[in-house]
Amino acid sequence: MLLEKLPAAFVNSCRSPNVCNFVCDCWDCSDENQCGYEKGPPVLEARFTCNFEGSTCGWRDVSTTAYQWVPAQASIKTWGAEPPFDHTLGTDLGWYMTTTKQRGKPSATARLRSPLLREAAAACEIRAWYHLWGPGLSETQVPALTLEMSHGNNTVTLWRNPEGSVYPWRELIAFTGRIRGTFQLTFSLTQAFSETIHVALDDVQFRDCGLPRPWSCGQHEHPCQQGGCIAVDRLCDGTEDCGDGMDETHCDLFHICPFEDGWCGWAAEPQGLPWVRNSSRQLTPSHARPTRDHSTNTQEGHFIFVNNGPLDLRGGKARLVSSTLVVNSTGGPCYLILYIHLYGSNANSLNIYYRTEGNVTRLVRSRSGDLDDFWFREKADFSVAGKFQIIIEGVIGTGHKGNIALDDLILSPGCIKHADPFPVAPQPDPPVLCSPEHFACETSKECIGAELVCNFHTECDDGSDEWHCGATTFANSTGGWMDVSVGRVEWVVHREDTRLNAPAGFFGLQKAPGQMFSLARATTPVLGPSGLACDLEMDFTTGPQGLLGFAVADELLGTRWAMWYALGNGSTEWTRTRLPLGARKRPFQLELLALEDLTGTEEPFLAVRNISFVNCSPNASLMLPSGLSCNFEEDWCGWFMEQNYGFEWERSTSQGWAEDHTTGQGSFLSVNPVASRSQGLSARLASSPQEAAGNVSCLSFWYRMDGPQIGTLNLKVKCAGELEQVLWTRTGSQGAVWHRGVATITHQPGGNYQVRVVFEALRNGFLGAMALDDITVTPQVCPAQKHCSFETDGCGFSVERQDSWVRQDGLAGQGPPTDHTLGTPTGHYMVIGTSSKALPSGQKATLRSQAFLPLRHAHCVTFWYHLSSSDPGVLHAFVEEEGARREGLSISAMQGKGWHYGSFSVQVQQGWQVVFVAEGAGGGSSSYVALDDFSVTDGDCPKAGSCGFESGPCGWSKPQGDWNSWDWKEGATPSQSTSPKEDRTLGTKAGHYAYVDIALLGMGRNPARLASEPLPATSSSCLLFHYHMDFLGQSSQAELRLILSSELGERVVWSAVGDQGRAWRNQTLAVTSPAEFQIVLEASSGAWPNSETIAVDDISYAADCNSSTGGGQEGGGDSGSHSSQRSDAGLVAGLVCSILLAIIGAFAGVYCLKKRRGVRGGALEDSTTSTQGFDNIAFRDDRVIIPPMPLHEDIE
Repeated sequence: MLLEKLPAAFVNSCRSPNVCNFVCDCWDCSDENQCGYEKGPPVLEARFTCNFEGSTCGWRDVSTTAYQWVPAQASIKTWGAEPPFDHTLGTDLGWYMTTTKQRGKPSATARLRSPLLREAAAACEIRAWYHLWGPGLSETQVPALTLEMSHGNNTVTLWRNPEGSVYPWRELIAFTGRIRGTFQLTFSLTQAFSETIHVALDDVQFRDCGLPRPWSCGQHEHPCQQGGCIAVDRLCDGTEDCGDGMDETHCDLFHICPFEDGWCGWAAEPQGLPWVRNSSRQLTPSHARPTRDHSTNTQEGHFIFVNNGPLDLRGGKARLVSSTLVVNSTGGPCYLILYIHLYGSNANSLNIYYRTEGNVTRLVRSRSGDLDDFWFREKADFSVAGKFQIIIEGVIGTGHKGNIALDDLILSPGCIKHADPFPVAPQPDPPVLCSPEHFACETSKECIGAELVCNFHTECDDGSDEWHCGATTFANSTGGWMDVSVGRVEWVVHREDTRLNAPAGFFGLQKAPGQMFSLARATTPVLGPSGLACDLEMDFTTGPQGLLGFAVADELLGTRWAMWYALGNGSTEWTRTRLPLGARKRPFQLELLALEDLTGTEEPFLAVRNISFVNCSPNASLMLPSGLSCNFEEDWCGWFMEQNYGFEWERSTSQGWAEDHTTGQGSFLSVNPVASRSQGLSARLASSPQEAAGNVSCLSFWYRMDGPQIGTLNLKVKCAGELEQVLWTRTGSQGAVWHRGVATITHQPGGNYQVRVVFEALRNGFLGAMALDDITVTPQVCPAQKHCSFETDGCGFSVERQDSWVRQDGLAGQGPPTDHTLGTPTGHYMVIGTSSKALPSGQKATLRSQAFLPLRHAHCVTFWYHLSSSDPGVLHAFVEEEGARREGLSISAMQGKGWHYGSFSVQVQQGWQVVFVAEGAGGGSSSYVALDDFSVTDGDCPKAGSCGFESGPCGWSKPQGDWNSWDWKEGATPSQSTSPKEDRTLGTKAGHYAYVDIALLGMGRNPARLASEPLPATSSSCLLFHYHMDFLGQSSQAELRLILSSELGERVVWSAVGDQGRAWRNQTLAVTSPAEFQIVLEASSGAWPNSETIAVDDISYAADCNSSTGGGQEGGGDSGSHSSQRSDAGLVAGLVCSILLAIIGAFAGVYCLKKRRGVRGGALEDSTTSTQGFDNIAFRDDRVIIPPMPLHEDIE
């Protein structure tokens, strides 16, 4: 079976006969190993989980066709099509279960079955996370994914997926009820051959499934015969809480109605909607109706439900009335226990009243909202003088059908049935002022649309449409908050409380009749839409041991995201907090989540009060004097987070993983794709709407993107009435330094024209981090971009003829199948067809960059090119200064396949441009010339295969494939870091080098690779490089390898393993290759990665090294490194090359001179504007450290 990819053995160390019963009998819980969950320590026995990391926990595929369940891992290659990450780790390293493709029968079912489980408690709760995707979801009319339970001869459906599985991972919650003996669970996915539905399943969890363990019972507890205790009020309540069932055996004095044989004296009123008695087996399957009763927990058991008809969306009421009752003062309290099924709609409710002989009706208890697909215990107490009746009213709201059902109505011995009924005069319903689709204003009785209620903007003259929307002090009411708890604690309004210094009241917890051990939940009505700056403020106290959380539920996505929580701190002091909600579409709801141990007390310590919404109207003015400009030293300025699910921008300080750009000691924004609770696909930082000033603006910002596998950073703009447009993008590591990015924003002339700017971090990479700082806007066109990947546009490059150079992706047909930037068919580049028809022999086509500012010292122009294999013509690269052209490079053919690297040095005194000219040579129909990743960097161009890493990685980059990336950084690092404190080139903290963080790499499954540009075949070349592997004396297996890679294969020619000391070491190798090749540096973490760094600097490659000197090592010998000794290849021979060393010395000297002329280390510009520094009046109080200006500073 395919599931054998994740094997695990069952080991019962104490040989307990009671295995897989959710109770740890062995000290190491090994009796619960491979039971559909992983074993754990006894203290965690309430929650057993299977995360599929290394084991299927006993789950096995029992499908009867080739359509099966299999373990799988996510891949960033399929980002956007499949789950981009598992749920456990939130990265592409984690495992989950999924199904294979359905290729066989017209319809097939994939089934994943648990081991044989035993004895589930009544409160047993199953949770899991699933992801459904594919166009087949809209084609099928039946639930795609189901969870079924089989026990004895019965099989019941516990859960069916709801509609709208948009978000990647959604939570599944199901309840087993009390199960005696053995049972099994099965996840099933059925689809036809024509459908394309895919599923992923992760983190299956069992909560509170074990029967009570033996312990000493308290004053208000009842002992179970087989051990354990239950509360006294749980006796004779229709639920077997003790494992032996003795708590439900001596109940003759209770009036119990399971509806198995009739209505037991309860009667449905003829007016309104009818109550109907039936069983799940006999009913047509419905998404909202119960799949089993509560009494027998089977499909055959009976219950009653409100029958509102499949097409009746108008709503209505159904009333169920008891016989005449009196309270027996000597028989104990009179109360009603019942089990309700309230599911499928937030608009439905269940009310419990009593009615006296005087026709006076009083509300005793009310439940509203969607409580989930199960039977939940409720209780109503009655203290009434004289005869009375109990009325249970089910209210079906408008628009949604949902379901209301009842079972096991139990009257306590204190409720005595009276033989004489009393007459009841019918009461007319109150007059209806507005239709069900409208809301009646309190004072004027004006009718407004229901969708306008709780939209953070008053529509009624008296503001009553916003009175009950969650903003409240709790002095007089809940303010619209509705308790939807199903456990043993619930939310209620408490009046004056001197213990908590709350004279005006608060919202807190109290004991509840539910049978579950779940969190107390309270929700607002449907809210929205909200504005960008929307915040919620509240006072709270968690008390000594409480847990308080805040969540946002999105009805359209079907998600509930816990965005904030606080734990008890031993204090009852009130704390004020502010939670950002951001812009959210209607409908959404807010939820308060809480848990507090109220055993032995009726007084809660956990509470909230004074809830208010701030700037939540979508029409709220957010204009700030600083506009978009911000250095994030004090706050977020006019920038806001859009709604997210844990993957979010945070304001960080320089004491973290990076120094800020403004002062080196301040704050900046960052985003971490592996932060705790990250489940979102993107983190979006949005500006407030800005009034356009002029026709163009230049947005400048500083960014960092580093890490072996970091994702994508996009800059987008959204103009009023238009779709979002990507202005700028970067993917993958850009080095651990600050870069400057710029983008020109164009506006439509005239009128009230507003734009919004969005920085979007995509979570299509998981190892690394991104950062933003120092955003400025100037009213001008941005200068020429010094880096262009052609992913968003042509970067200002212009052509002489519209039919010559074009920007396209690899799917367009003619041209390379993939670009160089992303290495994917969807990546973009510039290309021109050079066939005899498109570009006749001798004819030329020009591609011209924007104009660059004058330079005072040398710069390097680099680009990647791709020529067709036959007759591509000639690619010329010129520098044009004030109309005069100088050729920098001419290429007419290339060895091998793939993209190749071109570079030439530039030194000009005037404004200049780069001009690419394609010259036709009469090529065939598939001939072309393509360009990608144009760049201008500081300093002379190094020789091919060489790099000092001062201005970047030169022609070295991550090769295509599932490799992780190398980074590059400056030597200044925290004192505790094992990174070199100084680089090799300059010998200073300001110098740069390439490096790999082994600790971070150890989280991945692939090594990190850094490959040179393709180099021509050679018979005698020389390579010198310096490396640093200081692991603080640790016993490390981290390894650095040097590989020669070509179309003939790969060969490791040198490697070093483990600690190599604190100094930079050097290595000289002689290299030969009969074919075009690349030099590859590969770093791997070994079996036990520690906090270690592998660094490389000053790589020098010489193609004319003809020395025959043997050896192979330099610098006193490397005991930790070795070279390949295979004589058949003749690829490596040790060599000390004096001429090469002289070249390297000169090369280092150039970089030293260049570095002394540069600005503060660690900040490199993508582009330059005429406005240097940080021009913003809002920052006049910031402390900025300005380095001394050199006497001969270059002007750009």
